[in-house]
Amino acid sequence: MSKKIDILGVCVDNYTVRESLMRLDTYLGSTVLNIIETVTMEQLIAAGENAVIKDCLEQADLCIIGDYEILSETGNASAWRMREVRDQDFFRELLKRVARSRKRVFLFAETEAEMERMFEFLTEQEERFVVAGSYAIEFCAGDKDAIVNEINGATPDVVLSALDSPDEEEFVLSYKEKIGAGIWYGIGPVLHRQQKNKVGSTLKRLALRGRLRHSMTKYQNKDRK
Repeated sequence: MSKKIDILGVCVDNYTVRESLMRLDTYLGSTVLNIIETVTMEQLIAAGENAVIKDCLEQADLCIIGDYEILSETGNASAWRMREVRDQDFFRELLKRVARSRKRVFLFAETEAEMERMFEFLTEQEERFVVAGSYAIEFCAGDKDAIVNEINGATPDVVLSALDSPDEEEFVLSYKEKIGAGIWYGIGPVLHRQQKNKVGSTLKRLALRGRLRHSMTKYQNKDRK
């Protein structure tokens, strides 16, 4: 099975959870920031219209497929890979590893209310999970270097970001050289999926799958010309 999938000009990783976790273990011991992004159908479509999103996905050290429909649409859908993606196995295993090894974690979100929901969700998934620091971007009055100072002041090993796209991509690309952590992990899509109504979420996913298929057809036809 190919380890890279080219979707709309963006190369997305198709590592198994085990292979991704091997890379995670290397990143946890790094002194240089490694970017991990959760890639959704919505992001892939937006990447065609927003260069920042596309640049972030291309520069990420690891792109975790967040929607099993991506595998299905690209013909890379084995039953076990579909299950891994559907159940968000990488995300859950990452939390276990971080908690077990007592890594310092910094939480980053749009608002204080979202930060509280984020913390509640994470501790529900892993009781041993401990937060070294957090910041809601709504409190930033101007210079975002102050946010970097907040992050670095907590000396985290991992930053978990729930910022919306493209805010998350813009921030990490602008400040990645200044952030003193081993991992930046964009988990917004994982959190947002947990908070949505199941019926509404299903309808939206069907619509996104149709848009993704349409975009892929246009991209493929353009490439053949």
